[in-house]
Amino acid sequence: MKLIPLFTNQESKSMDSLAHTELGFSEQSLMGMAALSVFHANEDLWKTAESIWIVCGSGGNGGDGYALAHILFQEGYPVRVFQTSPNKNDAGKFYESLVQSSIGKTETIGNLNDFQTATESEDVDSVLLVDAILGTGFQNKVSKEITEAIFTINESEVFFYRLSLDTPSGWNPYGLGSSDTENQPFVFADSIEELGTRKWENVGYIYEKDNLIPRYYESIGFPIRTHLTNANFSNRYYLEKDPERAIQVLKRKNKDHKYSAGSALFYGGKEGMEGAILLSETAFSRLGGGISKIFSPSAKISQYVLKEDLSKMAMVSDFQTMEEDPFFSKIKTLVVGPGLSEFPKGLDGWKLREGLACILDAGAIPNPGTKLPIGDKILLTPHVGELNRMTGKTHHSVQEAYDTLLPFTKENQVYVLLKSFVSLLVCPDGSSYVWESPNPKLATMGTGDLLSGILARYLSLDLDLSIPEAVQLSLSFLDHSKDLEEPYPSAHQILKSLVELL
Repeated sequence: MKLIPLFTNQESKSMDSLAHTELGFSEQSLMGMAALSVFHANEDLWKTAESIWIVCGSGGNGGDGYALAHILFQEGYPVRVFQTSPNKNDAGKFYESLVQSSIGKTETIGNLNDFQTATESEDVDSVLLVDAILGTGFQNKVSKEITEAIFTINESEVFFYRLSLDTPSGWNPYGLGSSDTENQPFVFADSIEELGTRKWENVGYIYEKDNLIPRYYESIGFPIRTHLTNANFSNRYYLEKDPERAIQVLKRKNKDHKYSAGSALFYGGKEGMEGAILLSETAFSRLGGGISKIFSPSAKISQYVLKEDLSKMAMVSDFQTMEEDPFFSKIKTLVVGPGLSEFPKGLDGWKLREGLACILDAGAIPNPGTKLPIGDKILLTPHVGELNRMTGKTHHSVQEAYDTLLPFTKENQVYVLLKSFVSLLVCPDGSSYVWESPNPKLATMGTGDLLSGILARYLSLDLDLSIPEAVQLSLSFLDHSKDLEEPYPSAHQILKSLVELL
């Protein structure tokens, strides 16, 4: 599994310092490489603009903007530059002086008042705006003047496209959310060019419902591999899609028998909610699982199971007596929770045998203070509401959830997969993985139960996949549901389409 690291603002600063002190890169050189990479990455975009406006701040982000303006001008593009104030960064001052000696001969660098005035005379949809106002290191309250400029950038019909360098100016993942822009104003970027490192603070950048803004990474020579050490790096990574491998791994081999093809036990489905545990088990079996059994507190479970398929096994049981069943000692994966409304008695503090993977979902997501089971492969799969209930805290961003889950997973020695428009896997060893592939087709009842069954299928294989590998493959496989023509498919329709892939 290829690992693509995500760096915090502080880690990016440390890498910048490492590039200067140990590799001998000047800040001026890195700024020039950043601007050149952005220029080449967006050559088709520049051609669509009648005019390109770059608004530059007083720090390193502003310096990147000046350097880009210089390149665009030299390549023949119509460029105007506005500044919040003269640049304070030594490298930025160099590129500001280049702009003054080139663009400044015909078009002086404007201030924010000039910027406001200019927007009143331009044609609608005529200007491409480059936001180089505030970088990822900005921590202070946004000034009144910059706030007004940000509102103009967001609201003016003059701008047909807004591109932010490194991060949207004013964006703060720990802020109060997109509906409270008066207190936390930020640029509504159409795309973001991340320079040198992929930024942890940009994860989940969204300013409209269901609209996750694309980010593009531009390498500028930072020593990324050199920097991946326990002392310097927080072990955050992207989970990259691998849709083809996700399919190939699930396909049964000629030599498979019912146990090598995957064995699992499912516990859940109280009376009236049997469908949830049935869906999880059906996903497991229809995607190639070899043998499985459902245990449920519902007296109707056998009736429902046998009505669906006479070859399946089901038993009425509480959680504590389930372990006495001879089949339990043979399984590789256990799923607990779909169709339950409360944490099962006997699961708290329960010690799993070595190597048994356990997925806790829905009703098996604990309340604060509940003693979790003990094992080396325990995965909790809460959605945001369940995470808030489990931890007793409210979370508004991926970053806030990470800050809570990092000590939680270490203390309890469990893995937690937060299911959201951006999913987050946090591991007990301190590593974490981000899945950024919003899929509105999964916003329907039963898809969490479906995911539990898919996870069980991967974890039951003889490949002995790690939890991160199983999560990556499961999410990659479920991502195929985006291809469904049905705009609002049910969980059963999604499962049917996934089965057809195999």
